[in-house]
Amino acid sequence: MAGLLPVLKNTLAYNCLGPLKQKPARPRSLCLYVTYRCNMRCRICGIWRKEPLQPSEELTSEELLRLLADPLFANLEFININGGEPNLRTDLPDIMHGLIRQFPSLKRLSLNTNGLPPDRVVKNVDLASRLCELAGIHFSASVSVHGLGAEFDKIAGIEDAFPRVKTTLAGLKEVQRLHPFFLSANCVICSLNLDQLDALRAWGHAEGIPVNFALGEVRPRFLNEAMAADILIPQDGRKKVVRFLRTLALAKKEYLQHAFRYASLAEMLEFEKKRTMACHYALGGVVLGSRGELFYCKNSLSIGNARKNSALDIYYDTHNLKFRQEEIIGKTCGTCPPYSFNQIEIEKEIFRVLAYLLFSS
Repeated sequence: MAGLLPVLKNTLAYNCLGPLKQKPARPRSLCLYVTYRCNMRCRICGIWRKEPLQPSEELTSEELLRLLADPLFANLEFININGGEPNLRTDLPDIMHGLIRQFPSLKRLSLNTNGLPPDRVVKNVDLASRLCELAGIHFSASVSVHGLGAEFDKIAGIEDAFPRVKTTLAGLKEVQRLHPFFLSANCVICSLNLDQLDALRAWGHAEGIPVNFALGEVRPRFLNEAMAADILIPQDGRKKVVRFLRTLALAKKEYLQHAFRYASLAEMLEFEKKRTMACHYALGGVVLGSRGELFYCKNSLSIGNARKNSALDIYYDTHNLKFRQEEIIGKTCGTCPPYSFNQIEIEKEIFRVLAYLLFSS
């Protein structure tokens, strides 16, 4: 009951009090891009083109933790470590140690990785799972798997990517037996893997690794505009993707709240409907880049740099709030396909999700 009361409190706040507020609440969720460096050359993401010209461009672990001491981040409960490839940072263990020490209210720590290099990924996940287990924090790791075999290598843009990712996953499953954590795979649905979606789902079942499916997106911050033909679903492939998403949406026992998300994605793709699902960034989230840049969400332009000014001042700057309301919430949110369904989003949507799980067919 003690754990249920805060959830119900947040549900009430998001649905009844939130719409009345003139300003967003301080973030509960942080997406932390610890690096833009990447050891893959994916045909659906160009973030590796942001690799630093000089080491000083990237925040040191000490500088990063100092920036996160800003009052803007005082209420953080959920942190996602992202990249580039986070495990390319040799000080990633220091960052994870620091995050756990610095945020006593932290409930969930997650790591997104492409799985390379295998030894370092397994070592860092082993450390994170042990640290989080001791601190009572839920830890999860998600490995990008956008295809199988040679098809994955084509998307990853490097040779022998899939065998090495398989080695990583085998090592992570060994860690999982000793220090339980949630291990999943993340598949971006794009024009390059439309014929592999069913096989990827079956592969996940066989491996005992849940696969999260998300629609590919062109985002200026990811420098992938020139890759649009490889990312966006062509008109003649939409029916196939819609059928696949509706199949996932009917598997309620398997996907739980994500079944609701897949149903929503299918509606957006088939009928070009506006998004109606909640977004944790709109409810209480922020993105911090590896050079100190702040963003309201993954579709946001940079609103300032926390190296130069207080993150709190940047987040609540009048000009920035106007940009957030008019450009992001007013324009971009309606066409942004939901790629997650985390606790914050569930708290907002709990009644709709329950209705879907109980009554839809």
